[in-house]
Amino acid sequence: MSLQTVIDDAISELDDLLEDMTLADADDLGDQIWEIADTNTPIYYSDILECVNDDISLFTTYPDIAVGDRSETPDRMIQYNIFERIREELYNRIDEWKEEQEEIALEADPDD
Repeated sequence: MSLQTVIDDAISELDDLLEDMTLADADDLGDQIWEIADTNTPIYYSDILECVNDDISLFTTYPDIAVGDRSETPDRMIQYNIFERIREELYNRIDEWKEEQEEIALEADPDD
């Protein structure tokens, strides 16, 4: 499973969630973002390594969310990096969605 496929699947899941939301609701998506990123982070070594094959920085970068004395296993560190990448892309998608919703609102009521 490629890194882009993992990200696309997560964004698709987020888009399903956003279908029934308003702009006001979108500010409270932090827990859902975390859950979507977590459930879409690969757990199988073959999938993890395929993501690394797409972007070697997943292997060489120390993830921000890693805690402790840096004694985590390499596969876990890569998972953290994949998680962070997914989460970042989900927040980017929310920003895009908010802009789209604001444009729709302006088109519906151009006097505002």
